[in-house]
Amino acid sequence: MIRVLLVDAGGILFNNINEETSFLPDIARRYAVDESRLLAAVLSSAHAYESGACDAHDVLRGLLEEAGSPVVESYDDEWVDRLYASHVRCYGSNVVALNEVSRDRPELTLVLANNEAEQWDHLKDRHHGHYELFDHLCSSWRVGQVKPSAEYFAEALGRCGADPHEALMVDDRATVVAAARNLGMPTLHITSPEELRTRLRSTIESLVPSIRG
Repeated sequence: MIRVLLVDAGGILFNNINEETSFLPDIARRYAVDESRLLAAVLSSAHAYESGACDAHDVLRGLLEEAGSPVVESYDDEWVDRLYASHVRCYGSNVVALNEVSRDRPELTLVLANNEAEQWDHLKDRHHGHYELFDHLCSSWRVGQVKPSAEYFAEALGRCGADPHEALMVDDRATVVAAARNLGMPTLHITSPEELRTRLRSTIESLVPSIRG
């Protein structure tokens, strides 16, 4: 019986900041380092802050220093946070779609299942209020694990009291979808935010017999 809906944030409710915006190139220019080098370094190190093990600003500051920034001493946490916020785009129609699921399918438990730094998760919520869409918040920094690891799914599902076959994973990353499927979870791979509303509805409708028991 499907009773839990795990939903990613980046690519589903919001744009993917590091991959889709000039957030990191803007930082690279301000701190006089190579843009492509910084992007590669952040993408390979993001797990350190997404897991909650390190502060995102400490990671960024360290990567700028490694990249040879001559002005890293002037690193400004507040400027970086403002820059991050300026690049966030919320997909309002997908917020509506999740609200409709919550209204029409009260038997489903909605779970935020995203990889994100603590301060940037909170920043998005202050601006867009996405936490209130969910019954459980299983952001990576809260769980202490990062998707697509088996440890992340075990911890998130454990917090919901659900087995893998009871939880539908909605995500935009093929690696996450594949990992969830390998654990026995039903999945919905969203490749464009415009797909969510119709595909989520049709996927849930296809699971009606299981949901209703």
